[in-house]
Amino acid sequence: MIPVLPPPALGQEIAACAMLGGCTGAVRAFFPVKSRAAILPDVLWVGAVLTAVQSYAAGESYAGVLRWYMAAAAFAGAGAAAFVLGVPLRAVGRAVRHAARWPGHFVRVRLLRPALDRHKENRQARKRRRNAKRTAKNPKKNLPNRQRMLYNSNVSK
Repeated sequence: MIPVLPPPALGQEIAACAMLGGCTGAVRAFFPVKSRAAILPDVLWVGAVLTAVQSYAAGESYAGVLRWYMAAAAFAGAGAAAFVLGVPLRAVGRAVRHAARWPGHFVRVRLLRPALDRHKENRQARKRRRNAKRTAKNPKKNLPNRQRMLYNSNVSK
């Protein structure tokens, strides 16, 4: 029979596992949350949470083995920390990326835009001239197809 822990010891183990999970969740908050780029951090995150909780259970726990409530508390703490810290960290990251992009944006919009527009117009004009030259060389023959002529011989286009 598995020994039952007293409530204070049980609460201490749950708190310790939640703290371990929270520490790994704080590290997870620095990585992307969606897309393919999130797969590797998620796998490493789950492994780190389970390793930390297993180490705690083997060395410091009153029970001496990993129990379901330890893993549940660790993942709850990790998820909460990743969510709570991830929102402001992503907002700061977006602000930093936007601020770093701004001088380049100014150069592109104010200084290079007229040159880019002229280049685009010149390219479109070259394309129109080339297409006009091609259609002048090979005019399309607008003749009815043979089957239609045989079916209705008085049709001509």
